Amino acid sequence: MQSLDDARALIASRVHSLAAERIPLSAALGRTLRESIAASEDMPAFSRSAFDGYAFAAGENGRMRVAQEIAAGAASMQSIGAGECARIFTGAPLPPGADAVAMQEHVVRDGDFAEIPLTVSGHGVRARGEDARAGDLLLERGQRLGPIELSLLATLGHTQPLVAPRPRILHVVTGSELVSPDVTPAHGQIRDSNTTLIAALAADCEMIAQLRAGDDLPTLLDAIHSVPHDAWDVLLISGGASVGDYDFGARALAESGFSVHFTALNLRPGKPLIFATLGRQCAFVIPGNPLSHFVCWHVGIRAALDVLVKGEAPFELATLPVTKELRGNARETWWPARIVWREDGPCAEPLRWQSSGDLTALAGVNALLRIPSNSPTIAAGEKISALLI
Repeated sequence: MQSLDDARALIASRVHSLAAERIPLSAALGRTLRESIAASEDMPAFSRSAFDGYAFAAGENGRMRVAQEIAAGAASMQSIGAGECARIFTGAPLPPGADAVAMQEHVVRDGDFAEIPLTVSGHGVRARGEDARAGDLLLERGQRLGPIELSLLATLGHTQPLVAPRPRILHVVTGSELVSPDVTPAHGQIRDSNTTLIAALAADCEMIAQLRAGDDLPTLLDAIHSVPHDAWDVLLISGGASVGDYDFGARALAESGFSVHFTALNLRPGKPLIFATLGRQCAFVIPGNPLSHFVCWHVGIRAALDVLVKGEAPFELATLPVTKELRGNARETWWPARIVWREDGPCAEPLRWQSSGDLTALAGVNALLRIPSNSPTIAAGEKISALLI
């Protein structure tokens, strides 16, 4: 059995990043940048008023003549002279000679004159370049584009960002005992939850198809080959990862031309995880229990997806105290947990875990706790590595 760290390194070395593409901002939500973005000009590009008021030269105050009115979007304006001010509105450019703005609520207007309070230079002004200077790095390659990042790109006029494509996934679920979630199972049958689980976990990917196959090699191969080979990047097979008489995952991959790189990890849950590649495509056979799916996705399969979209597989872990005692195992264990807040800060609350097929206590899981192999008992309050989800 390979260690998880060795397996992740192997995945990173065998998976190839997808070719980048330029797409419009309207389609870029959730995509990953494949270029770094710098400011093309100072931001703001000109000094402007932070609110409605009166612009003037700081140091002058008292009764001033209102020489002009400046609205947002004004292209030209007169210079402010001694004893003068300008009526100005939020976002409007400051006129030459002015370096401060008095809020209108603090000014007494009398016809063409205004009583201006004493104000320091820069007050009420959003100065040119105060947010960023031309050339400043604003977005780094590998960042995920959320609403704020898209808005920033729009501000920069960067309307065709270079991004990674969404990985295309073909998912085949094995198990003759499985029925659809909307069907009442007969004796010996269970509802298929892994189709729903994988679809939700892969929400940032493109799901090409989700198919169901029985526990025999011909139907599994038929399902895999029913979708054109060039239509997907990642093949996921749920179930059939072990070595039982009805486990055909590794054999199906081999007969489909894949090179199998590992068939078991020193991992709990998820020991019989299989990883294989064929050219620039990769495949995983995932042990069938739902918790094994959940863990294998976050600690193994996610590494392949990260390489596809980012070119690397970061694995950032937090360190948090646990609220309950945890016992180690001969295998490296990833224990489901929920992050909770106590008076002294965040901590990890291990959830009840009876078996890898038990989902009843896992609602609200948002972390996996890493317990090294052959670890001694971890006492309540002791700190542990945690993968935040």
